[in-house]
Amino acid sequence: MSVLRYLFISILGYFPLSPALADDTASQLFDNLKQMVYQIRVIDNASGDKSSIGSGFQVSSDGRIATNFHVVASYVHNPEQYQLEYVFHDGTTGALTLEGFDVIHDLAIVRRDANEGHSFRFRNQLMTKGEQMYSMGNPLDLGMTIIEGNYNGLIETSRYQKVLFSGSLNAGMSGGPAIDDKGQVIGINVSKGNEQLSFLVPVDNLVTLIQRLDEQNFGEDYEAEIQQALLKDQDAFYQPLLKQDWPQDLFVKLLLPGEISPSLKCWGNTTDNQKIRYDKVQQFCQSQDNIYLDSSLETGTFSYEYTWLASDTLNRFQFYHLLETNFVHPSQYTAFREDDVSNYACDTDFIRIQQRSFRISSCSRSYHKYPQLFDTVIMLASIDRNDQGVIMHISAAGISTENATALLAKFLEAIQWKP
Repeated sequence: MSVLRYLFISILGYFPLSPALADDTASQLFDNLKQMVYQIRVIDNASGDKSSIGSGFQVSSDGRIATNFHVVASYVHNPEQYQLEYVFHDGTTGALTLEGFDVIHDLAIVRRDANEGHSFRFRNQLMTKGEQMYSMGNPLDLGMTIIEGNYNGLIETSRYQKVLFSGSLNAGMSGGPAIDDKGQVIGINVSKGNEQLSFLVPVDNLVTLIQRLDEQNFGEDYEAEIQQALLKDQDAFYQPLLKQDWPQDLFVKLLLPGEISPSLKCWGNTTDNQKIRYDKVQQFCQSQDNIYLDSSLETGTFSYEYTWLASDTLNRFQFYHLLETNFVHPSQYTAFREDDVSNYACDTDFIRIQQRSFRISSCSRSYHKYPQLFDTVIMLASIDRNDQGVIMHISAAGISTENATALLAKFLEAIQWKP
């Protein structure tokens, strides 16, 4: 290796592209950077086999490797059952230690024993939409690969900002680097949408995590670290939401909260079929993001739904049965094990809003490992008419009692029945 080439590696952190090979950028990037990209494995201690896999890339000369939190989550929750391991590009393996993580942005830092080594540089400028970029990782345990795609900007309406990448990420590539044509990191592979549509965590979040680890040691109580991060995040979302004025949209005969946050998307549907003898109008608003905690547990979702029912042919008993049939708490598909959450505890009562009678039901369940957080579902149904009525569902996962109470009060204040 020439002295000049060695200096480029040591000082700039990547190999400069030769003009003669400019038309083969992906191939040259792969050859030059593969020694800094790893497969990350979570090893089951009892069997000695890998339990899950992902990718990672070196971010410091002394062995720091960046990856996704969800890649190492099973180790975080059960460090006595698992251990972490890396696989080098030549097939050699070694042990990893966990330095810290950012559960909100799905990032983690692990470390291998290394006295020296090359590391990736981070790009500090946004790319232009359509600009070529590349993603590296180990898809489906098939070996290290590089994928070409295009930068399509930040999804700014997302609660957790992501980069939209028009390339096809696959399982096993999570935690790998997404880079520009100079090998500078733009983001971290995190998830796949549809074909040729994938998402990256912006590199700024990784820089913040590294700076935090440089300034202070990460706590050994991982559950406390996760709960603190979740509490801080849900406050950051709900507190500004509760303080601002909510836009109201006309929903049949009521003014109700509309799209109250840019991170929410709303849809509507109308059923007008004489065979079922009633009309049904629905509006559904839901956040587009969630937070991965474990393979069986996610949180951070928020949604609300309105259903208008009306009939001039059903009698009062039939219409009441129709209301009862639709007065069902929606399922929160965020927890799938009894070990993660408690059973729902529910209360039902009757209230008056603008001289109209409503039945209200509130259910909540707590997280066993994060007892200050709850999944909450609230339902309201108007019950003073035999021919028309509205049912409202409000659902929040991973919310504090204080914010849940304030959220319900805000919704009740915003309901306005039109004459």
